[in-house]
Amino acid sequence: MIDYQKELKLIANMPPTNQQIALAALLTSCFKKQRVYLVVVGGAAVQYYSEAQYVTKDLDAILFCDTKNIVDEVMNELGFKRTSSFRHFEHPSFSFVVEFPPSPVQVGSRHLEQFNLLKMDQYTVEVIRIEDIIMDRIIGGVEWEQEHLLNQAKLLWIKNKKIIDKKYLIDFAKKEGYSKTLREIMKL
Repeated sequence: MIDYQKELKLIANMPPTNQQIALAALLTSCFKKQRVYLVVVGGAAVQYYSEAQYVTKDLDAILFCDTKNIVDEVMNELGFKRTSSFRHFEHPSFSFVVEFPPSPVQVGSRHLEQFNLLKMDQYTVEVIRIEDIIMDRIIGGVEWEQEHLLNQAKLLWIKNKKIIDKKYLIDFAKKEGYSKTLREIMKL
């Protein structure tokens, strides 16, 4: 049987830049026992793929299945408390909050069903694919006029261009109407 409090202490003693993804792996294990599945998205995915050149203050994790009662049960068992925002949980050992945005995982008009599986010691965690988080940042940057999101897309491209599925990314950008922005980023 896993001692989750011991695991939380180990995670809390990791470098802050590794804590979100390690905690996500632990949460995956806890939720999986309840037949609830977790995918890391948002800033935590950017932090992971940028090797912490970008650092976030939260862990965004989308859960799949009927989760309302299960979320409170799992998070409370681990010592997390719901904040004043319904979707956020905090823990005294961590400087970031855990947020559970609504499912499904969607970027633009595309519902995502394929994710990268990371292995961490005895745990695994699914993370949005690099191509999809780049498109998420491009779409958010353009639509909300948020330069920092476009900068994250650029950083992700620079750090990962050797492993990115360029055909998939170009096709995604074309179908969503962001080819021009992607081309500018791919020049870097």
